[in-house]
Amino acid sequence: MQGLEQRPAISPTQLFMLAFGLIVGVGFLIMPRGAMEKAREDAWLTVILAGMCAILSLWLITRVARMFPHDTVFDYNTKLFGSIIGSLFNILWGLYFLFFTVTGIRVMAEVVRDEMLPFTPVEAIIGAMLLVIIYPAWNGLMPIIRMFESGLPFTLLLIVMFFLLAYLHADWAELRIPFQEGVTPIISALPQTIYSYLGFEVLFLYYPFVTHKDKAFASTSFAIVAVGLFYAFLVLGTLVTLGPDVTMSQTFPVVTMAKTIEVVRQFVERAELLLIILWLPLAYTTHLGFFFSSAFSFHRTYPRLKLRWWMVILLPLVFILSLIPDNFIDMQTWSDKVGLVGLFLTIPYPLIMLVCIAVRRRLGHFPPPRKDGDVT
Repeated sequence: MQGLEQRPAISPTQLFMLAFGLIVGVGFLIMPRGAMEKAREDAWLTVILAGMCAILSLWLITRVARMFPHDTVFDYNTKLFGSIIGSLFNILWGLYFLFFTVTGIRVMAEVVRDEMLPFTPVEAIIGAMLLVIIYPAWNGLMPIIRMFESGLPFTLLLIVMFFLLAYLHADWAELRIPFQEGVTPIISALPQTIYSYLGFEVLFLYYPFVTHKDKAFASTSFAIVAVGLFYAFLVLGTLVTLGPDVTMSQTFPVVTMAKTIEVVRQFVERAELLLIILWLPLAYTTHLGFFFSSAFSFHRTYPRLKLRWWMVILLPLVFILSLIPDNFIDMQTWSDKVGLVGLFLTIPYPLIMLVCIAVRRRLGHFPPPRKDGDVT
């Protein structure tokens, strides 16, 4: 395949765009509700704390990846855990990215149907989305990253400018001094909030292709910080425009916040439609990146079948699986389970790998660490 025969070369800026594009997607439409269910007015602190946890997890992932600078996670899974267990972990990665795509596509289709195309069958919406996804993924990783580079900054700028209009009618009395209820509500909302940061774990897959590996941690950390600021901006916006009670009662509180922008409604009958138009590219980048990562995972596990064939196999599978849940609530249950797998792959999993590396070094199976920190 041309996109992979010409070995990808990801610059630090491209790595930043890749991580940001994978993290920000469907989740930010729902995330304020989950954060406020327990943290209420302190939800923005939960968002910041979740970002700090994501950076800590990224540090663990980078520590592992630096020890195998020329291998993907699928190569050193078998080196660390053996062929059987290592292959099971490889399959878990592929299934994780696959179901992440499934849940994201279905939620994206539900939003489009509810807000834009109420009489269009969800099957038609999902089918159109999948056809658009496979087109840029067909030629490998670099066209995907270049698409992120060309579209993400401008789209994000427009969304921020759009929601700044909502702040014009903000009720700042909704804010309060932090920690009035202690730190327990903030921490209790953390697990559900950190789901919205998932996506940076693709560094396990694409670290060998990063040109300046000594900057991989910094570039991805900057992406997480940018996402955290964006999330905090949205959570504060819903807090001061809707209030915590209304936010928790809405399925998509960010869409509800868009409906409060009177300036836009003077020119556009439904302001939320403009938000959906701006949001679709962000959601699209997440599904595109995770779909390609799923095909890439299975291809690395079973390399006899070409990457493009894995895409052809997975595309109808995503379509079928996305139609199984009867409603949005069922899909949200699927999404929570995928998030639990993502939490395992970002925190306990790299810790287990670090322990295995230390044990194998003591047994003499691996060479000792380099003095420069294994950075090559």
